[in-house]
Amino acid sequence: MIDQTDFSVVVKNRARPPKSWRWEIYRAGRSSPIEHSAAYFESMTEAGRAGKEALKLMLSAYQR
Repeated sequence: MIDQTDFSVVVKNRARPPKSWRWEIYRAGRSSPIEHSAAYFESMTEAGRAGKEALKLMLSAYQR
């Protein structure tokens, strides 16, 4: 069973504007992301929402 609290979504500025934001999913104890968005987003909020949705989908796939 995977503990949901072991994962976090972080939004980082990784490119030049106008689409410079992307989400990254980290697992406790790791310094590199286990997943990140392929696309970049115009806002930090937009990237955060997409990252939370991606984490939810990833966790639901593991719990089946």
